[in-house]
Amino acid sequence: MRYFKGYCLLLISILLLTGCADVEKSPSNTKLTIKSYSMSENQSLLISKTGVEQIEFFKLNGTLKEEDDLQFSVEVFENGKFKEELLKTWDEVQTIYEDSIISFGISDSREGEGESEGDRSLKLLNGIPSGLATTLYPNSMTVSTFSKLIEGEITLEKNKPIYLAAWLGTTKNELRSGGGGDGELPAGIEEAELAFIYKVLWTDK
Repeated sequence: MRYFKGYCLLLISILLLTGCADVEKSPSNTKLTIKSYSMSENQSLLISKTGVEQIEFFKLNGTLKEEDDLQFSVEVFENGKFKEELLKTWDEVQTIYEDSIISFGISDSREGEGESEGDRSLKLLNGIPSGLATTLYPNSMTVSTFSKLIEGEITLEKNKPIYLAAWLGTTKNELRSGGGGDGELPAGIEEAELAFIYKVLWTDK
């Protein structure tokens, strides 16, 4: 079983690296787009065996100028207020993206037996064109939602953050879904005690 899980995690890495292109000279005009990526039934089945409970994939297309950069990160909100930024990456070596896969996923992480609810952590997975970054975050939420924040294809605007997916959590009995289709922060974030939002930002180096 350990080897099978290792194989499935390798599959996630392969998906993230799919579509990587060689670095070439950037054109004078830049257009970057992101659209949701739907996995096949077999891909979904394999990823479900890794313990990654919730994950969304997206396809990135376009070309960066030499002076431009793409930043990927996960923003943390508590009680609707921004707290910090995790898993931030920048200074992308790759400048040409042709169906490059990026992703955001979350899974429960329990290190030992007999843990109480207060000892639980969430494992955050930030899939970028060059690989995968992960971290753990304490979690005592009892109700949560996970959803995409874009529908179809969206075109990036320079220095304007695009939010692709959101996990919202609360200890209360109900929570509004955080889904949306325009790449903005979800409306339900103000009701969430804890939220993780996957962000992409096109900016200068």
